[in-house]
Amino acid sequence: MSALPFCLDTLIRPRLMVVSARYALGDYDRDVLLPRLLGLPVGRALPAPVEALRQLVALERSLDQARRRHDASWRASDHVAVMTALLHEAQCCAPAIGSMAAPTAPASTCACAVS
Repeated sequence: MSALPFCLDTLIRPRLMVVSARYALGDYDRDVLLPRLLGLPVGRALPAPVEALRQLVALERSLDQARRRHDASWRASDHVAVMTALLHEAQCCAPAIGSMAAPTAPASTCACAVS
């Protein structure tokens, strides 16, 4: 069982957004983009990857709800930026989350790793 209440494998998002987020991983700079995405004040320390992941999941869920409602304030570029950060943080904390998983969990259980 995962330590986080979600699994990236179960998210259903448009393929173009996911491919774009994966492509953007190469240029992702955590120190520059994460504070902007999370609305952190200048000079504040960045949260640990697991905490950042929790915040990004909540942000991504609200963006997806806006997308599904056809909300005029939703922007694809913002959503892709959050998804890129989400994928990066999942990669950073996958080993830590995997070690917190129950030892009897089957191999197919999500450990929030990105393939």
